[in-house]
Amino acid sequence: MPRPTLEMNQLLADPFGLLSRLRAQGPLADMPEAGIVAILGYEDARSLLGDRRLHANFVDFLTTFGVSSGTFYEWMASSPLNREGAEHQRWRGLMMRTFTPRSVERLRPFLKQAAHTLIEAFAASGACEFVHDFADVFPSLGLCELIGVPAADRGRFAVWANTIGLGFSPMVAMHIAEVDAALAELLAYASELAAARRAEPRDDLISRIAAAAAEDGWTDDEVRGAIAGLVFAGHDTTKNQLGWMVFALSERPDLWDAVGRGTLAPAPMVEELLRYRSSASGIGRTASEPVEVSGCPFAAGQQMLISVWSANHDERVFPRAQTLDPAQSLETPHLAFGHGAHYCLGNALARAELEEALAALSARIECPAVSEGATWRPPVGLNGPTCLPLTFKPRQS
Repeated sequence: MPRPTLEMNQLLADPFGLLSRLRAQGPLADMPEAGIVAILGYEDARSLLGDRRLHANFVDFLTTFGVSSGTFYEWMASSPLNREGAEHQRWRGLMMRTFTPRSVERLRPFLKQAAHTLIEAFAASGACEFVHDFADVFPSLGLCELIGVPAADRGRFAVWANTIGLGFSPMVAMHIAEVDAALAELLAYASELAAARRAEPRDDLISRIAAAAAEDGWTDDEVRGAIAGLVFAGHDTTKNQLGWMVFALSERPDLWDAVGRGTLAPAPMVEELLRYRSSASGIGRTASEPVEVSGCPFAAGQQMLISVWSANHDERVFPRAQTLDPAQSLETPHLAFGHGAHYCLGNALARAELEEALAALSARIECPAVSEGATWRPPVGLNGPTCLPLTFKPRQS
């Protein structure tokens, strides 16, 4: 039986509607122009993310979408995120020793204060452009505090991360020159910062990465690449997730007010928001040996796009998939942070930032309304609003 086709123009026009229609026809869909198979169901997606016969393949996808050289390509080709087995575990072991949940928990008072400081600048006015005034600023503050970036340098990180984020999209070839330029600047800065911490260690994450990397025999390129990866991943994904969070809750004042009044904790609401609208829409993998998915055999070398958006809206697993309901994500774990060997190491920081932001926002302002003029990244790869104008009333204490 032939599989349905996932057409890019239809995905761009109506992503969740198209994915729902495709799931109704079967668990798989073909993207014939790219030679990619899309994985649509939750169980298949979760299983494949944990299957060691599939490997991370970002450079394969870059080549498929027209990029086969340059700074960004080389960075991704050498990234631990694009490796498997012992090399990946070597990097992951280093990160786990330095990027710990305990260090993130110690950061929560800083995150809370930073969120309230940003909100103070616009709460009384009854309006803001949320991406510019909050979402594009807040993630870098927390991440830079955690890893040890000097306060005077933090403004540059958002600019670099926003530009590099354009590389994580099927439209990467359109933006590759600016992506390469931004990444080159970030890598140079990361190299300088690592050298400074080796000379004068401090109690921060970069010092611990530099010290641990020296013990494990890491090269300077590996260290600066790892630091640059932390800066990018810690900013762009959370920035987009903050935008999705506020947009989704703008249509659910009951949930916004429940968090604001303290009758609903931020944590379960954030988990459901991650399921409902994650900033990462899909994860690429390549089969390193023959594999069967839902009864369909695939040869080694087959590229697959595991649709996080589709899996997290699979009605067989989430019966109320199109409804925000915090109970759903308590019953079944979402796949917004992936699964298996490449499960997102920064998930504790992302959760802490989202929870502290939601707690502060809902306590300070009533449920916002989205005004005209909102703009969005295309709904593929990493995405979210690029401009999100809001109106609201300050919450009366």
